[in-house]
Amino acid sequence: MSSPVASDSVATLADALLTLLVDKYEAPAETTTVDTEFELLGFDSLILVEVAVDLSRRYGIEVADDELQEAGTAVRAAELLAAKGAVV
Repeated sequence: MSSPVASDSVATLADALLTLLVDKYEAPAETTTVDTEFELLGFDSLILVEVAVDLSRRYGIEVADDELQEAGTAVRAAELLAAKGAVV
C-alpha cells in the first residue's frame, strides 16, 4: 500500500502533467482527465518525444518517450515521474 504522501505527490504530478497536456499540447480540457489514454488524445510518438523533453527539463530527470508511451495516461506517467524522484 502506498503512503498518503506518495499518493499526494503522484496526484500533484498528474495534475501538473494534465495542465501541460491541455495548455501546451491542446488536449481537450473538457474531456481530458488524468486517466485518459494518450492514444485517445491523438498523441503520437512525436508529441510524446516533446512531452518527455518538457518533463525532463521541468523535473531535472531523464524521461524517455517510450516510457510515456508505455505509461499511457497522465496518472501512470506521474507514477513513473515520482518513481524517478520528480517533485512538484
